[in-house]
Amino acid sequence: MAQWIDLFNSDTWRESTAAWIDSACESYGIKRTAPPEFWPAQLHQIQASVKTDAADLIFSANAPGLAAEPAITVSAGQFLPDRVVMPLAVDRSAGYMLCPDFGHCLADLGDSVEHWEMALSSLGSFQVALMGREDDFFDSGVTVVDPQFLPEQFEQALMMHVSLPVEHPLHIDGAHADRLAGHIDQLTSACATLHEGPVPLSLEHGNFDLTQVVVPGEAGEHGRILNLSSAHWAHPFSSLKTALEAMTEAWNCDTGDERVMQALFAYLDQFAAYGTADELYDLIDPACLVAPLSQHETWLRLLLDADDEKLRENAPAVLATLDLA
Repeated sequence: MAQWIDLFNSDTWRESTAAWIDSACESYGIKRTAPPEFWPAQLHQIQASVKTDAADLIFSANAPGLAAEPAITVSAGQFLPDRVVMPLAVDRSAGYMLCPDFGHCLADLGDSVEHWEMALSSLGSFQVALMGREDDFFDSGVTVVDPQFLPEQFEQALMMHVSLPVEHPLHIDGAHADRLAGHIDQLTSACATLHEGPVPLSLEHGNFDLTQVVVPGEAGEHGRILNLSSAHWAHPFSSLKTALEAMTEAWNCDTGDERVMQALFAYLDQFAAYGTADELYDLIDPACLVAPLSQHETWLRLLLDADDEKLRENAPAVLATLDLA
C-alpha cells in the first residue's frame, strides 16, 4: 500500500489530525463535538466528516503529489468565493483542508439531463470567469498543459517510459512506443486546432462529473465546483472528456444523443464571448483527444513516491492515457 495510505490509517496520524482540526475550529470560536469520522482512504485522498457545535465540516488530506489542491482552491476562491467551497483552514505543505459541508452534490440527485446541464453550465461559467488569472494559479502550483507544446511533451513522455528499467511497472518497450507514436499526427492536428482557436486557456478540472458540483441553494444559481486536485491550466474543453464518458455510460448512448447535446450546449453557451455554441462545438473532439495527457501528468505526480505494488496496480491506467486512439 502507498505509504501515505498507511499514514492516513494510523492512529498517530489521526490523533494529530484531530488536534489540527481542533486548532482550526478554535480560531473560529467553535468546538468539535465528536471524533472525526474518516471515510476509507483512497490513493489520492482521505476525507472525514467533522461535527461541531456550529455546523458540519469536511476535512480532507491529499496524497503528496496532489497536495496543491488547498492552494488552488484558495486561489479560485479569491476571485469566485461563491463558486468553490472556500476552506476555513488549510495546511498547504501537507495538503490539508477544513471546509464547510454544503450538503449534497448533483450526483445524489441522479443522472438527469437537467442536472448535467446545471453541472456543465456551472463549470463553464467558472472557467470563463478565471480566464486571464494564470499567474495566480501558477503560484498555487497548477501545472500548465498548453496544447501548443503537447506534441513535444507526448514524445518526451514516450521516451521517459522507454528509458525506465525493464522491470519497472511503467516501462514500455520500443515496439509499444512506436505504436503509441503513431498518434502524433492526429495529436499535432488537434493541438493546432485548439491553439489557433478562440477559447483561451483556463482551469481544466481533470475529473469532472456530477460528483464535482454542489447542489445550488436556490434555483437558477450555479453550483460550487469541488475537488481541484487534478486541475491544470489547459484548454477548458478538455474537462468534457470525463463528463462525456459519464453521460454516455449512464444513458447507454453515444455522444450524438439529444440529451448529451443538450448538456453540451448548456456548457458551450457559457463561452458566448468566444463564439456561438455551433462554432465552438468543433473544438470538443480535439480537446477530448488531448485530455488524457493531463491525466498522465496527474498520475505521474500521484505515483511519484508510490511503492511497487501501487505502481503495478495502476500502471495500466497510467499507460492508457498515452493511447490516444
